[in-house]
Amino acid sequence: MPTRTERDPDPTPDQASGHDTPPKQEKLERLDEMKFDLERQTARGTASLDQVEARAAALKQAIDRAKARP
Repeated sequence: MPTRTERDPDPTPDQASGHDTPPKQEKLERLDEMKFDLERQTARGTASLDQVEARAAALKQAIDRAKARP
């Protein structure tokens, strides 16, 4: 499963869930990877609380959106 492309090297949660081409499972896997990356950044203390909260909310919305699509 490609997680990053030359065209979009670091997609946002909205971009990852919004594309029509990848299958639903691939979108969910990519969003899970983003969630794991956020957890690692949080553990290392490399992101501010505001950044973490905003990214977590965006990930939750994107995951819900991806799950709702056929």
